[in-house]
Amino acid sequence: MTSSRSTAAVVSDPRVCTACPLLCDDVVVTATGVTQACDAGVAAFEASDMEVGTTSLVDGAAMLREAAIDRAAAMITTARQVLVTGLADASLEAITTACDLAEAVGAAIDAGGSEMSQASGPTIARAGEVTAEWEELRDRADLVIFWFCDPAATHPRFIERFVAPPTAAGIPRHTIAIGTEPVLPASPTHRHVALPIAAAVDAARLIEALTTGIGGGPLCICDEAVVSGAKAVAAAIVTAGCVAIVTRRGADPLGLGPWSTARLVRAIAHTKPAFEIPLAGGIDDGANLAGAAAVSTWRYGAAGAIAQAARGGGAFLPAECDAIRLIDRNEVDCVVAVGRLPPAIEAAIARRTAALGLVRVAPADPMRTDAARPTIHLGCRSLLASRSGTLLRGDGRRVVLGPDSAADSDSMTAILAALLAGVQARLAARGGGT
Repeated sequence: MTSSRSTAAVVSDPRVCTACPLLCDDVVVTATGVTQACDAGVAAFEASDMEVGTTSLVDGAAMLREAAIDRAAAMITTARQVLVTGLADASLEAITTACDLAEAVGAAIDAGGSEMSQASGPTIARAGEVTAEWEELRDRADLVIFWFCDPAATHPRFIERFVAPPTAAGIPRHTIAIGTEPVLPASPTHRHVALPIAAAVDAARLIEALTTGIGGGPLCICDEAVVSGAKAVAAAIVTAGCVAIVTRRGADPLGLGPWSTARLVRAIAHTKPAFEIPLAGGIDDGANLAGAAAVSTWRYGAAGAIAQAARGGGAFLPAECDAIRLIDRNEVDCVVAVGRLPPAIEAAIARRTAALGLVRVAPADPMRTDAARPTIHLGCRSLLASRSGTLLRGDGRRVVLGPDSAADSDSMTAILAALLAGVQARLAARGGGT
């Protein structure tokens, strides 16, 4: 659903909206309003107009940036164990600099992705998975299955941009929503198969058996709703020319659900074009969660939950060294929050005592107070206000806001670089110890 509201910004060219991982690049901001944006996008642009992005605060009091950076460097280098988190509302350039900072002090690093709190991490689901860019769904899939997820709630314009348009060949598109939410109104081209999330693995295995005739799926399932729903979905898959299954990562604490859908897609792909569209992240998780995962994977071999940042590879400990567990178990005494944090991490910080120090490198938020603990807030330009840097859309497509400019002293990258320099100088002064 698109919306338009008044805003003070005066920009006429298309802008990239960073309210969620869709990174819609057709949003237009003018003196009279915002067009081609969902309600969340409009609200984000309005907030970016009001924010005092570059204010630096130490325990709530304004301080010159250079002095605040020095105080932040002191807090980081005197901490026993640092956690670098956030990252999903930062550009690739800023994330890379944040990783340099983490490595300088041997910090734990985790962007807060929900998969990192699963014991299996992403490894079970991604063994042999078949995925595609969102445009592949838009252009090719004549059957789209929403698998226990509702994109409208997490990626508001996904359906509008990639499901509602006709296929490139003009073939009618049919949709099925499996789960508790209907996703779309009932119509001749849309069906809702109401099943609880607890039935997801059984449903996937049964559909696989019905569509392939092999594999020994749980054909003895007694729940008539699961059997009936699986038969309806299997029949639609058999008659479709190209199948896209849209999933939402993170709901399953063990990772067996993603594994079962990855296996189902792979089985269908042996007989016809088929792929999974995994929607990681969402409005609450930051615009560049895919970018944070990519940088972390290249540097440390995993998307997060890294016990100690090290270029040679860090120990990947999902459901053990994810940000929330480290904070809750009192295993870190300083958190470096890069960009906006997911609500669950903010809640974990709020649960901790004043012994936890906090360094925020993010646009100033007049609604947030961190009075309960030592806090240094290094204000910077928001992604919405920035015209420089690179992001990865949720499906991995590269989105360029503009050339990253070292001359932009208000950018998150520049402030992180200055903070890194301050940390390195302090470490060098005491002989490089951490």
